[in-house]
Amino acid sequence: MNTIKKNWIFLSLLLAYAAYAGIYIYQTSFVVEDVRYFVLFDDAMISMRYAKNLAEGYGLVWNPGGAPVEGYTNPLWVIWMAFFHIFPISAPKLSLAIQISGALLLLTNLIFVKKIAASISDRLVIPFLAVLMTAFYTPLNNWGLQGMEVSALVLLLSAAAWKLLDDLQNEKFTPWPYLILGFSTLVRIDMAVSYLVILGFALLFIPQYRRQHILWGLGSLVFFIAIQTIFRLWYYGEPVPNTFYLKMGGLSLIQRLKRGVLVLYDFLWDMNWVLFLLPFIFVALKRDRQSILLALLVAGQITYSVYVGGDAWEHKGGANRYIALALPLFFVLFSLALDQIVQAVSQNLEKI
Repeated sequence: MNTIKKNWIFLSLLLAYAAYAGIYIYQTSFVVEDVRYFVLFDDAMISMRYAKNLAEGYGLVWNPGGAPVEGYTNPLWVIWMAFFHIFPISAPKLSLAIQISGALLLLTNLIFVKKIAASISDRLVIPFLAVLMTAFYTPLNNWGLQGMEVSALVLLLSAAAWKLLDDLQNEKFTPWPYLILGFSTLVRIDMAVSYLVILGFALLFIPQYRRQHILWGLGSLVFFIAIQTIFRLWYYGEPVPNTFYLKMGGLSLIQRLKRGVLVLYDFLWDMNWVLFLLPFIFVALKRDRQSILLALLVAGQITYSVYVGGDAWEHKGGANRYIALALPLFFVLFSLALDQIVQAVSQNLEKI
């Protein structure tokens, strides 16, 4: 298949997703007294309140004039939201601007998913399936199109993964994976999990550049964590957000792990645990660095979800906010495994 046809197939997927995102956003709006209102998910609306107060000059506070309490976990996303508040957008339509930005971020993520899949396999079906599954995976769209920072984080994770894959392919070192994921910790600090997975992978599987990875990996992580911690101590008087105490306080590690395992079990059962394990079996058999990297990033987010006891909205079904970030990488591996199975079956049928 020539390059023009390949590009048209991918472009068609992007256009189909853009149409889907537009319909999704419209369907989540409502009309009151002949005025259409666009709204965000409840946690996103909390961030919007902080953003509104910041844009109006009151600072990063819940109530103007009130004591500063960091009731959000996504500082850079709050600043992004505040950016839209400086424009003359009516209140009923302000959330629409955030939703459109989320759609654009998710759309850009599809480009990186294609790049990741194409860097691992030259078969067109792999990026096609991976992009298709990512584009129309409901939980990811649920988080991303309703104003959550997930749309930004999934893009940053995919971009960092692709850049490290590109470095592996070209046998070179660049600091971009660390700079991208370091930046992502400013959106949400727990992106340090994926950061550490990439650093650990590099130290184990890229020995020729181990010194550079140690210096840039540890140095960048310390820098990005330090600047936000210093800000929190200065502005809020606490080293971590208030939401950390609400999430992690009052429950023992064992209690969190029990709930984390339970919600993971429910997720795997609904998804079909056989299909879920398929990509990991493929990675274990293939044992190439590219697929191992993707599998470790997926496993890292799953482990983190278990550690913190899952999310608060597991009843919605599908992947929670933590696991959803890595599912595009899972879909790449799933597409590879599925293609290998189809090829093996086809070859055996030809012998009959």
